[in-house]
Amino acid sequence: MRLHNVDKNVEDLSAMTPQSSWHSSEKTPQTPIAEEEEHSRQLEPPRQLEFVPPNGGFEAWLLVFAGFLVFANVWGIVSTFGAFQAFYIRDLLSTESASAISWVGSVQAFLVVFTGVFGGPLFDRGYLRSLVFTGCLLTVFGMMMTSLAKSYYQVFLAQGICVGLGAGLSYVPTLALISTYFTTKRPIAIGIAAVGSSVGGVIFPIMFRRLQPQIGYGWTVRCIGFINLAFAVVICLILGRHKKDGGGQARSLWDLTALREPIFLLWTTSLFFLFLAYYIPLFFIVSWARWELDTSEDMAFYMLAILNGGSFLGRTFPYLLGQRVKPVYTLIFSAILGTVLLFSWIAIHSSAAFIVWCILWGFVAGVLVTAPTSTMPHPVISPNMSVIGTRMGMSWSAAAVGSIIGSPIAGALANVASGDFLHAQIFVGVVMAAGAICLIPPLLAIEKHDRKSKS
Repeated sequence: MRLHNVDKNVEDLSAMTPQSSWHSSEKTPQTPIAEEEEHSRQLEPPRQLEFVPPNGGFEAWLLVFAGFLVFANVWGIVSTFGAFQAFYIRDLLSTESASAISWVGSVQAFLVVFTGVFGGPLFDRGYLRSLVFTGCLLTVFGMMMTSLAKSYYQVFLAQGICVGLGAGLSYVPTLALISTYFTTKRPIAIGIAAVGSSVGGVIFPIMFRRLQPQIGYGWTVRCIGFINLAFAVVICLILGRHKKDGGGQARSLWDLTALREPIFLLWTTSLFFLFLAYYIPLFFIVSWARWELDTSEDMAFYMLAILNGGSFLGRTFPYLLGQRVKPVYTLIFSAILGTVLLFSWIAIHSSAAFIVWCILWGFVAGVLVTAPTSTMPHPVISPNMSVIGTRMGMSWSAAAVGSIIGSPIAGALANVASGDFLHAQIFVGVVMAAGAICLIPPLLAIEKHDRKSKS
């Protein structure tokens, strides 16, 4: 009994005594292999902690502010092209057809989306700073060169190619970085950043209209370019402080299994048709209001600012709804409303009615560029989250193709000189209706999947 108590006291003392003082005399000597393993563990550098999204805080919201400026520089400029096009048709490029001039804006919009397909993998590889700096530089340089342009090919290269490439390079990495800093607050963070599009889309057309008669086309575009430069400096100062570690696995550009899924193909076809119609009103409403409604030039240019202002709610509405309404319902509702609006465009004959129409179409346009991103992560569209980036790239590639050909087709159908836009209006309405119809099977598939998961 006494021996048992002694052993128990020894065990208690060993538990209370530091290992360095007690076990040093009792532990068996280490073998050379064990000593080598312990030595290697001591020399091993501390393991880097995995990044945890803060979901708020000063640093994260500062990124949202940078995203706001990026959206203003990117989509604000793209949605202002209607003001440029009206001036080109009337003055600078009056010898060119409306269809040819539309190619400038279409290529610009196409490159914003299509460049992002390649910007995503580069962001994954750690080239955040290079993408943002190069994108901002090209955007500002393109606007400055546009101010010097005198012929069609110069405008096409500067405003279409250079600005489009720059906008695409800076847009996707910024959006991706914001997404990595938020979890539950991600929708509202992206929604706040997207408001920059509406702000830029209101300010830039008004600037163009008010300054161009006073200081001329060249200095007007340069003033817009200086604002782009100021925004770009702030963007680079904020995003330049962040460096995404390189060496990550870049996603593939294509998922061939998606081509065998009818629902995904219909989803992609729908985006193609929706964006085939999307830019036509943005590019032609200034010319249409000027020649069809016989409004003043000031009122015609303000119509574009009103439309872009109406997109404010459309860009934030899907995110404000949160999980209460599925994004696919918001999207199909907007596509149907857009179809009705585009056909009703034919029946408008007064400025007051057209102002209301511009506000409503602005709302639809805002939803069309935000709701698809919220719908794509659904398992019906992307069964495996490891390929969601790839499938997003494939879908937006189809949308980009639609955006590049829509406005030139409408320009060829319209007779701007005589103010006859009827064929272009019918075309855009039919195209939007086709996009809405193609959304019905994905909607039904999503509903069937969600009901089955609940049961």
